[in-house]
Amino acid sequence: MLRRLATFAVAALIPLAFSGGCRAAALAHGSDVAGAKANLDALVAGFEYRFTNVTRHPKVNYGRMRIARYAFAPSKLVEDTAVWTAMRTSRTGAEREAEWQAGLANNQFQFVARRDTPSPMRVGDQRHLIAVSQRSENTWLWHTVVEHGVGTLPPARLNAVARAFFQSAERPGTAMRVDYRTAFPRTTTALGRLLTLDTIIAVSQLDGSTTVAMQFRIDARKLAAGFPAYTRFLQKYIEPSRFRVRLTDRLGGEWWDAQAINRVLTVRFRTHDGELQPLTGAARRMPDTLTVTTEAVAKKGVFSVGFSNLVGEFVHIDRPRERAWQARFRSEPKWHLPLIAEQLLNSAIRYPFEGPGVYFKLGMRTGANGQTISERVVDVAVKESAIMRWLGNLGFGAMTDFAGSVEEEENRFLTELFRAMRADMEALARVS
Repeated sequence: MLRRLATFAVAALIPLAFSGGCRAAALAHGSDVAGAKANLDALVAGFEYRFTNVTRHPKVNYGRMRIARYAFAPSKLVEDTAVWTAMRTSRTGAEREAEWQAGLANNQFQFVARRDTPSPMRVGDQRHLIAVSQRSENTWLWHTVVEHGVGTLPPARLNAVARAFFQSAERPGTAMRVDYRTAFPRTTTALGRLLTLDTIIAVSQLDGSTTVAMQFRIDARKLAAGFPAYTRFLQKYIEPSRFRVRLTDRLGGEWWDAQAINRVLTVRFRTHDGELQPLTGAARRMPDTLTVTTEAVAKKGVFSVGFSNLVGEFVHIDRPRERAWQARFRSEPKWHLPLIAEQLLNSAIRYPFEGPGVYFKLGMRTGANGQTISERVVDVAVKESAIMRWLGNLGFGAMTDFAGSVEEEENRFLTELFRAMRADMEALARVS
């Protein structure tokens, strides 16, 4: 459930990025209008292709469901040859890999199992690597990498895109609202079936900076006619959930706050000339390393399941050929579990946060052939126990609910959304 909540947030990230300053942020994707159009079109096309009529080879489909079922009990998986594309043994035990290649062919985004898959060479192509290695009798390390070809947008331009977005937010809320509705009307309509920008409050400060609060309402009821299964899933899992992400520095300054609760997503930040500033206090340059505090709690029947006060190190990677965010969590959060599950708590649930901790990276880099690669990396260690098996069963229940008609409808919704963005950018380029 929590993984699906995170996926839902990431899937909405691109269209939401233009809700405050559509025109400027879109045109910042290139040095001129033609370049911006080409770069943004390829970027969005890569995501459109990913959700177009998705098909999976039986080995891939079997493998992903088995991995979801036994992610917290890998010993149940390691001898299942139908899951893996590579099987080895090291001095500490079993090492397994599932490698999948995916891309658009004949208007279908097809996943196949294949060893030694190269990095993506075309827009929309993907490479998935899911590896597990044994550390001891009952401890394991998962390493996941997903690479996605998204065109030739130079990663360095992401700084200009972010600056344009934040600079556009230094205007009255009415101006921002007119901007995104005028520049991206099709996107507004497509996304508005699920998310609507209810409130924009931009307050000018004495030092010339602007404090901004945006509120997005999450309401799946408008989807019901065309996406009934997806609507029910969102109402069951997403709408009752809550999450929060805060970025702070060592001096206690707060740089970013985004939280969703009671079907309202609120984003708060402060900006000056397109540069983020702490929400309160004197203006200063944002450090590359911050502290991230997260919370994610989902509903499972009458119970709440999740965590709060998960604190980690957040680093902004700014290299010539790469822009990325990475986070590492080494402190156990506060768990929110049913009473019967809390009675099972032991060292196994703390184990992922020991040593190097849980690692997450999301960003873009330039590949060997010039293709820009969107990449996400996750490393997490697990220790098998009753509580971990219980959590695994819980997550697999949500995964089972999602697979099938729900996933098909979500794919169609996202495909329509990204196609609307491409059509808007085409129109915007003609008049700019």
